[in-house]
Formats: sequence, structure tokens, C-alpha cells
Amino acid sequence: KFGSVLDASTQQQLNRGVRLYELLKQGQYEPYEPEEVVATLFTGVKGYCDRVDVEHVSAFETAFLAHMRTTHAGVLKEIVDSGYQLSKEVEDKLH
Repeated sequence: KFGSVLDASTQQQLNRGVRLYELLKQGQYEPYEPEEVVATLFTGVKGYCDRVDVEHVSAFETAFLAHMRTTHAGVLKEIVDSGYQLSKEVEDKLH
């Protein structure tokens, strides 16, 4: 009921927050590398998960990280080399 009173922008922000919360979850004894967390949160903050159902966010994250590790390992290395700060070049590669 509360959600029906909110304007579209606020509702979208809350929905994105739910997905970001899901992206932050990690399996017990299965921590992500910091560069993987940076890349994953980038997808959430930039709205790439907005159309993913909340119950599928974990599967999206798993597939995204597998893709990054196999196809774009250099981007993950650039994140590490930059001290975990996203340069414009790295952001462009993540888009």
C-alpha cells in the first residue's frame, strides 16, 4: 500500500535499492574480490539491474562476474591498478 502513494521517481529509487542490496549479498565463505564488487555495484548504480526481477539478481550477478572474469579480466585488473577508483576509461569499458 505504501508504494502506491509514492511518485514514480521515488519508487524507482527504492526498487534500485532493493537490487543493490541483493548485489551486496555474498555466500558464506565465498567473498568476492574488491574489483568484482566495484564492477558489480557499477551495474546496479547505473541501472543495468533495474529490469531484472529481484529473485534473479543473484543469477545475473553470477553470470556477469563469470563474463567479466573470462572476457574482460583486463578491466578488473585496471580497477585494481587504479586503487579501486573508476576512471572514465574503465567506466566506458563497463558500459
